[in-house]
Amino acid sequence: MYIYADMVLLINFIMNSVILVLTANAAGVPFSWKRILPTALMGGVYSLAGIFPEMAILYTIPGKLLASVTLILLAFGRRPLKITLILVGIFFIISFILGGAVLGWLYFVQTGAPHGVSHIIGLSWGNLAIGSVIAVTLILLIVKQMLGRMYRRQTLYQAKIEYDGRYAEITGMLDTGNGLYSLLGRTPVVLLTYQTSLQLLSLQASEYLTKNSPDAWIANLDQCLDAAWLARVEVVPYQSVGSRSILLGFRPDSITVMTEYGPAQTANVLIGIYNGVFSGGSDCQALLHPALITGVNTTKEAGICALPGR
Repeated sequence: MYIYADMVLLINFIMNSVILVLTANAAGVPFSWKRILPTALMGGVYSLAGIFPEMAILYTIPGKLLASVTLILLAFGRRPLKITLILVGIFFIISFILGGAVLGWLYFVQTGAPHGVSHIIGLSWGNLAIGSVIAVTLILLIVKQMLGRMYRRQTLYQAKIEYDGRYAEITGMLDTGNGLYSLLGRTPVVLLTYQTSLQLLSLQASEYLTKNSPDAWIANLDQCLDAAWLARVEVVPYQSVGSRSILLGFRPDSITVMTEYGPAQTANVLIGIYNGVFSGGSDCQALLHPALITGVNTTKEAGICALPGR
């Protein structure tokens, strides 16, 4: 039996890269290729260690767990313990699905009856690619939804939004199953109720929103007399229950969220003016993006848990 170290390293590098990217996507964690690729290469080196009998301890259950946690820490950095455990769990789930999909495809396309469990199936680049595509499709269509439901939670946080010398103290609802981004720069979007938004805006901007119906806010922007506010306005497409629409958003000076780890402040946020009622009731004025608190981003487009505007 011949083992080609370069092929083993290359295949594991590719598969590890796919697994780590899918792990980040499923968990909603932002990632950097500068960390993903070296980590995937380290995983490939780890796979080569199995060639040497004296390295057998690395392939025990504790050794594999330690290696997996190490790869997660290298790829995504230090995070709260709960987030790290979630990443490790998703890493294993995706690894199992990816390996099972590739093996299942190989068995599906083989001809003739297998000769016991030790029957060897030829692994070609084509079969590897097809099996990987099947696995990625399953993960994106099924696993991500299941994980989203499993880890989705609704939590109320106190927050303060500042804009042009004015501020609004609000109660925001965090839903880790939701994550809305702007088209420009993928900025996290916080949905804020229409009435609360008026507290932040100038008299000219408030009058414009009041005199125009929500459906006409974007179409009639040329009628707004607040040029400074218009310079901060962005249009955000979003998906609510059963429909798609667009939001009028603006960039505030900052938002500060009181978390269990202390205040979390950022200026990299967009306020989307939402003419509706959140499921949290009258005590909830905003839907907070999870990136503001945990650094977790779920999807590029949010499914907003809200009632139609009145």
